[in-house]
Amino acid sequence: MKRKLPKIITAAFVLSFSVSAFAQVTDKQVKQKSVSENGQPSLITFNELSSYKGSDYQRVFKEQLGLKDTQSFQKVRTESDKQGYTHEKFQLYEQGIKVEFANYTLHSKDGKVVSMNGEYYNIENVKLSPSLSADQAFNKALQYTHASEYLWEKPLDAAELGYAKPKGELVLLPNMEQQGEKRAGDNIRLAYKFDIYATKPLSRGDLYIDAETGKALFYNATIKHLHDNVHAKKASAGSAVKNETALAKKAIVAANAETRYSGTQTIQTSLSGSSYILLDGTRGNGIQTYNSARTATYPTTNFTDADNNWTAAEYNNTNKDNGALDAHWGAEMTYDYWSAVHGRNSYDDAGAKIKSYVHYNLIAAGYSSNNNAFWNGSVMTYGDGSGTGGFDILTSLDVAGHEIGHAVCTYTANLAYQKESGAMNEAFSDIWAACIEYRAAPTKSTWLVGEDIERRSGHIALRSMSNPKAEGQPDTYGGTNWISVSCTPTSSNDYCGVHTNSGVFNHWFYILSVGKTGTNDIGSSYSVTGIGIDKAAKIAFRLEDVYLTSNSTFANARTSGIQSAIDLYGAGSAEVIATTNAFYAIGVGAAYSGSTDTTPPSAPTGLAASGTTGTTTNLSWTASTDNAAVTGYDIYQGTAFKGSSTTTTYTVTGLTPSTAYTFSVKAKDAAGNVSASSSSVNVTTTATSVTYCTSQGSSAADERIGKVVFGTINNTSTATTGYENFTSISTNAARGTAYTITITPTWTSTIYNEGYAVFIDYNQDGDFSDSGETVWTKTASKTTPVTGTITIPSTATLGTTRIRVSMKYNSVPTACEGFSYGQVEDYTINITASGTLDQEVVAGLIETTGTEKFALYPNPAETELNVSIEEADGYSYKIINTLGQQLGSGKIAGNAVDVSKLSTGIYLIELTSGDKKIVKKFAKK
Repeated sequence: MKRKLPKIITAAFVLSFSVSAFAQVTDKQVKQKSVSENGQPSLITFNELSSYKGSDYQRVFKEQLGLKDTQSFQKVRTESDKQGYTHEKFQLYEQGIKVEFANYTLHSKDGKVVSMNGEYYNIENVKLSPSLSADQAFNKALQYTHASEYLWEKPLDAAELGYAKPKGELVLLPNMEQQGEKRAGDNIRLAYKFDIYATKPLSRGDLYIDAETGKALFYNATIKHLHDNVHAKKASAGSAVKNETALAKKAIVAANAETRYSGTQTIQTSLSGSSYILLDGTRGNGIQTYNSARTATYPTTNFTDADNNWTAAEYNNTNKDNGALDAHWGAEMTYDYWSAVHGRNSYDDAGAKIKSYVHYNLIAAGYSSNNNAFWNGSVMTYGDGSGTGGFDILTSLDVAGHEIGHAVCTYTANLAYQKESGAMNEAFSDIWAACIEYRAAPTKSTWLVGEDIERRSGHIALRSMSNPKAEGQPDTYGGTNWISVSCTPTSSNDYCGVHTNSGVFNHWFYILSVGKTGTNDIGSSYSVTGIGIDKAAKIAFRLEDVYLTSNSTFANARTSGIQSAIDLYGAGSAEVIATTNAFYAIGVGAAYSGSTDTTPPSAPTGLAASGTTGTTTNLSWTASTDNAAVTGYDIYQGTAFKGSSTTTTYTVTGLTPSTAYTFSVKAKDAAGNVSASSSSVNVTTTATSVTYCTSQGSSAADERIGKVVFGTINNTSTATTGYENFTSISTNAARGTAYTITITPTWTSTIYNEGYAVFIDYNQDGDFSDSGETVWTKTASKTTPVTGTITIPSTATLGTTRIRVSMKYNSVPTACEGFSYGQVEDYTINITASGTLDQEVVAGLIETTGTEKFALYPNPAETELNVSIEEADGYSYKIINTLGQQLGSGKIAGNAVDVSKLSTGIYLIELTSGDKKIVKKFAKK
């Protein structure tokens, strides 16, 4: 976040590509290639002819990037998502030395690389032997920083933040002075990288010192502030009570808290001695809120309450102590948003503890006022504000969501904090603040940032995402209020306007969510149909998590944002159109243009079914051809649409035992042309389904399974019961293929030894007792996470079956036992012959005794299910699950049916009016 500090360095530069050009494609495997200003590819997508597999990454890099013999890419992260993609991120090294910012990611589906993106640099004649020692370079760094005090000189604070005096990392750094210029090569410099944390005046960032000349080459700020500082009077110091933070076993309890900004909310606290403290041990590795007590330090000093009823009478005082309740609840709601909506376990996706420090004295740290809050790279820090003319204590829900959003960015795109990448870094934090507020407190003003704390005359908030100009920001790239990025980024110029120019990207997200019609500052008229904040958030997070890199620009964001929408919703979808046109509305790129292609693909051939069970069957067919490219296939059950696949296989689920079905397939292309139907295949499901033995822990309060990753299963759970049925979550697994399983344990406080076992019912006979069905075990240990390899045998029965994951205190569990401490989770695995990753069912079969016109949409549904039928007011409805249990009922009266509280899965909606009845299946996302 922005701050007003003495200038740290006199020259700092950042990569800031202003265009994303498209290269001429000569490789027959390549569908599209986008290049950056240095001529290197930033995004490559591959077509159906591509032969690249995920295991071919060295070949991919050599052929597509021209990787030299002196260079290598080392894998740093692998992730899978619900869309069936695997994302493998690599770091570039030149002769064993890391090249800063040079990351590339391969995106694979069904084992094939479908796209790749990142930053790559042309390294020539680079000097790899430093003239300066690390100590000499460190002294140069201190000379440029000009601070009077550093964190390593405060060992207690340094230990609390997990910080140590930097030793210097030798890296290769692209020459930032060339940024923005067309060039044939990249001037790379050998540099020492230091994480410099100064405490007076306060600053933290990565400072790069030339290893030959000692010049400061680049400064990347780590501390992210909420806004520009406002001058204010110094507040009086408050009192603090010191308490032990050790959490007794089973001492976590719920409490009512009368917050300053969000009314009475339920928070999680812990009993410490005879008092309760703001420590939540139920989320990740904990959420704790401390009291800095008007000092510029990070003590382990707690807010305390004797009866665990945190009332306004006690905390709405002149010291603004009730602001700590907002900070604590805001951190909890932020954790819940990332967990529930994006399947992320804290900001680092590894359960990192979220620490917040309230009543931090920014004036004592060298600032002009206490009107700010920031993420310092380790913890949340909140100033008290100055009240009238400035801000109230800066602990509101959207501020908490914003600041923790910076931590999320660090562990995803890691956008460099200057110029366009820095503006997007700020904008993503505002976007997540809006999403968190929308989910946790929908009555608040979603599209205003900081409205709760605003106390300045003539302002309604810090920023407005719906109308950025109202608070002095631009809403158009290069338009009114835009700050030129042709500058040297320093703290005094807000690193070339990161807090100002963020308004443009904020407005993109607003337009994508709710829609807008108008003319922007560069004269482009636009009309965008919004897709809703939930879908917009999925596109935005995929953009940040999967595609953006440290020095991405708005142009890069447009290219990758459109690709994110394609990944999630398909080429030519309403979501892709809206994403494209929302970028056009903010002055980035052209409006969406449909294709004039009218030639449909050929009809699929060779449709066959295999591995049929009582509820599922596997369909496969021969690929269609097209004059451009086939983008996918639609599957039909009889004449009803059943689902879509981007491959030549599809697993049909939700079928009824002992029932005959007919299936067919049609191909489609990017222009929306649809082929003739394939020939039909007839399937009769088997008679019965199997029943599995029970296994569970008696208590999962102190230790449980926090996350399971296997194939495309990537499930984070916060439940504390001894058994969890996650069979609605599934993955494909191919015979003869090895898969990695990762299990992350969660402990409430004390870390215990845990044993693990995984079982798969390979022959689908309803037990795990056959030879080879105990597929992996690990003896008891405190390791986290634990990983293993499971190879699917060639004799495994094709089709869906059960996989059981078990964690037991101090010993290895068996398949069907009950035990005292730990947890068991069941999932579904679909055994395939080819290893393809199939799509889930998205629609169902309609059965009706009436003749009325009828429609049910969207299907699958996320929050609302619309029913269109003649004489709708005469119908009542019931929602029924696959066990025949009624989960809801009501009248159809022109309003959508609320399905937001249903779990992911298949359901029936039964409509009745007199002797008329309509029954239809639908899917809940």
